[in-house]
Amino acid sequence: MKLDVEIISIDADPWALLTKLAKAKFRADEIHEIPGTDTLNVDNGMNDLRAKVVGDTIEFGVRYKRDEVQYEQAILDFCRENALTLRFNPVRGN
Repeated sequence: MKLDVEIISIDADPWALLTKLAKAKFRADEIHEIPGTDTLNVDNGMNDLRAKVVGDTIEFGVRYKRDEVQYEQAILDFCRENALTLRFNPVRGN
């Protein structure tokens, strides 16, 4: 399930930014590509949060809806702490 928040990487490499997020908020040593997908594991092997780099945008998805708010909050906190640009996507098809 895609999260409603994305990070826009303006002055930094999105891969480096994603690695910094993974280390700071999810105790990961590094990010890993998930074989057979176009997504990245960023939560230290838990595989509950995945990311996808699309140009200068980092998109996020969660495995469980119950974790959505927790992960969005961690991403928002990271962006505030690092003065990063966010994009919100509040519209979802139901």
